[in-house]
Amino acid sequence: MNLIEQINLLFDGFQNEMCRAWDGYHSYWRPNWKNEVETELNLIREHSPILLPEDYCQIFRHFGGGGIDDTRPNKAIPTMTFWTWADIKDFDTTVDFFEDCPNALPFGDDIGDMVYFYVCDGKDTGIYMAEKSLIFDEEYRTKIADSFTELFTSKEVQRLFRNYYRYGCDKGGDGR
Repeated sequence: MNLIEQINLLFDGFQNEMCRAWDGYHSYWRPNWKNEVETELNLIREHSPILLPEDYCQIFRHFGGGGIDDTRPNKAIPTMTFWTWADIKDFDTTVDFFEDCPNALPFGDDIGDMVYFYVCDGKDTGIYMAEKSLIFDEEYRTKIADSFTELFTSKEVQRLFRNYYRYGCDKGGDGR
């Protein structure tokens, strides 16, 4: 089963009205959706200070600057968007992300104060989250998974992600 099939399985095919996925639809991207998404991914590759992991590329090709929002009581993970290059560039301009995190790529947010980013730096490689205003301080960065695949396939990683997102720590158990 590929990663996109795993995501659909995790979110019950997005059939519940409290759980949705959306692509980064832009009217000017139609009817050449796949070409435009690939062009956008190539822009990110070209400007990224790190090599993009293949599982990120699979997700970006599917969502193309969209995201996932799960508000079910037993949600799998918090809201997660996947930014286009323009979004990444705007974020960097606002907070000097690439200066503070030279081995990382911000890839999305929770449509609020949290930013998600992928770090490629030896033993520290993985997916992290931090409040946008505190991104410069490593003390406030929380590692949530080693990879995108792990994030969408490991129940333990999803549980930890929910707890760190809600409470800022692991409350043990499911934290609910």
